[in-house]
Amino acid sequence: MIAGIRRDHRLAPMSVDRAMRHVLDVGGLATGGSAYVSFLRAGRGTPVLLLHGFASDASDDWVETGWFDALVAAGFDVIAPDLRGHGRSVKSREPADYRLDAFAGDVAALCDHCWGDLRFSVVGYSMGAHVAMSVALELGDRVVSLVLGGMGDRIAATVGLAPEFADVLDPEDDRPPNRREPPSYAVRFRQHAASRPFNDLAVLAACLRGQSGVFDLERLSAVTAPTMVIVGEQDKLAGAPYRVAALFPGGVGQTMPDVNHASALADEDFRERALAHLARASAAIIT
Repeated sequence: MIAGIRRDHRLAPMSVDRAMRHVLDVGGLATGGSAYVSFLRAGRGTPVLLLHGFASDASDDWVETGWFDALVAAGFDVIAPDLRGHGRSVKSREPADYRLDAFAGDVAALCDHCWGDLRFSVVGYSMGAHVAMSVALELGDRVVSLVLGGMGDRIAATVGLAPEFADVLDPEDDRPPNRREPPSYAVRFRQHAASRPFNDLAVLAACLRGQSGVFDLERLSAVTAPTMVIVGEQDKLAGAPYRVAALFPGGVGQTMPDVNHASALADEDFRERALAHLARASAAIIT
């Protein structure tokens, strides 16, 4: 149950013109206590929801890369939450608080509060793409268009990252003395996560462990929204988009040259393709 919405006066103004940061109470945690989601909102027009990737937040993925400004300028009403465990939203060290349905429930509550029963589009990147797929399944025809970035055949069926990524995020004092040295790619990932000021590594470890599971890809045949699945050609984490796109009745897969998992959101062509897809859905709603 939604307890209400409030402006977060503790936070510095955002760089996006007219963007406001708010905090919405979205219910409770598995371990007790209230759950809340911090989010950015700006613009007028067709609603669009932006869902960031793991160990990032709304500002990193959508503001700093130009997406938020571009969508507002194109005439969209844009909402970009920090997903639970990330950014300025609620943080818990209990894996049970990070099931995929918990993320989807937070997002559904946010959309209900901001848009009522209006239809909207969703852009999700990496982890956010898994959440976007879950939201589309939960809310059905209310989702009129989907853009799934960084979502390919290597990660679509697996929610969360491999166990070594969670292990390397654990505090050193909590690691067994006989644990093997983590692989270099996991160490680099920890360094990346630690560089973000709002990240709590122990919380992110719990988040990965709570997400671990298998996504029922066969259910995606029920998603009627036109869906773009777009991945960088150099994205070794996500894999190719085409098999994932084929799971949707209205799915199309695209790849971007000279783009990897980390650089995709900053790529202007990547963004322009996504905006064109959203604009077609917006025109259909108006018609």
